[in-house]
Amino acid sequence: MPISFDLNALNRFIRGRAIGVVTTPAGWLTGVGAFSDWVAQHADVRGFLALEHGLRGELQDGVLFDSYTDSRTGRPVFSYYGRKEHTLPDEFLSGVDAVVFHAQDVSHRAYTYQLALADTLFACARLGKALIVLDRPSPLAHLGCSGPLAPQFFPEPLPLLLPFTLGELALWLKTQRRLDVELTVVPVVGWRRSMPWPETGLPWIPPSPNIPTLDSAYAYAMTGIIQATNVSEGRGTCKPFEYFGAPFVKGDRLAAALDARHLPGLVFREVYFKPGFNKFAGEICAGVHLIIAAPELVEPIRTMFAILHELARLHPAEFHVLPGLPHWLDQGAWPAERLATLDVDTTAAAMAAEGHEFLTAISPLLAYP
Repeated sequence: MPISFDLNALNRFIRGRAIGVVTTPAGWLTGVGAFSDWVAQHADVRGFLALEHGLRGELQDGVLFDSYTDSRTGRPVFSYYGRKEHTLPDEFLSGVDAVVFHAQDVSHRAYTYQLALADTLFACARLGKALIVLDRPSPLAHLGCSGPLAPQFFPEPLPLLLPFTLGELALWLKTQRRLDVELTVVPVVGWRRSMPWPETGLPWIPPSPNIPTLDSAYAYAMTGIIQATNVSEGRGTCKPFEYFGAPFVKGDRLAAALDARHLPGLVFREVYFKPGFNKFAGEICAGVHLIIAAPELVEPIRTMFAILHELARLHPAEFHVLPGLPHWLDQGAWPAERLATLDVDTTAAAMAAEGHEFLTAISPLLAYP
């Protein structure tokens, strides 16, 4: 049975209140349409807060933009990516009683919507505003929880593979920081953590331009870390995060080495691509196409370390990591030399144990089975 969103419950919480709304293009509801349009028709919306990529998904990652007026609803749109990255403008919260937060996450720590949620929760606590989270499913939750833990886009350390909804993270953060704030989570009706996305009955709406398909969401959990290396993660191609490579990569050898590991649910093939933007724009790259044959079987963290290991082992002179990699892993120094000699299975097992420990700690606050 498809999951559903309890808009009647949401209406009860926002009725008679002036509200601000934090949402994204992926906040789309079957039979209703864009959440931004629905809420503007049903509530006293004083303004929207647009996250990374803009209110309607028109911007690439990291693009800064100023506030503007939404042509469809006539409401002001304030920018979370305005004067500098990740700021919650005071104007957004002035004159509102409550904030509604509705955004689609991707089950991964390295995603900025979690930081927007935390900033909104802190601001509501500071200014005496209520926060209402209209929750959405965590799309990769069925793959479990795995470390390493780090405070990447959240003020508390989180696992890299993150099977929790934004509503659950808000409840946990309120408890961790002992915040005095009125927080309400309107849960997804009928969702279970074991559900692969197709079982939800929801279409896949891209939460950002470089995660256009469900396959790319799975791939991001395995290859997103390549952003912190001198290898292209496929941005600027038709297969972001499913393609990865560089002019110096030996695609045939890399694909063969990864295939030989028999990583569950995956097939690897050699590929050539020329990114239209981002790393190596306009240059021919050799690399690998990560093909997701059985998404319910994939092991993202083990695969991630296998890819890093083989890139470093096969390209010792050319491959190197950028300053961002320790931020992803938070496990001390991660030079290419360490990755080249890494025991992938032992490392992945340690990360799984770290994730299980976190899951045990957060379990009392979880809203879904």
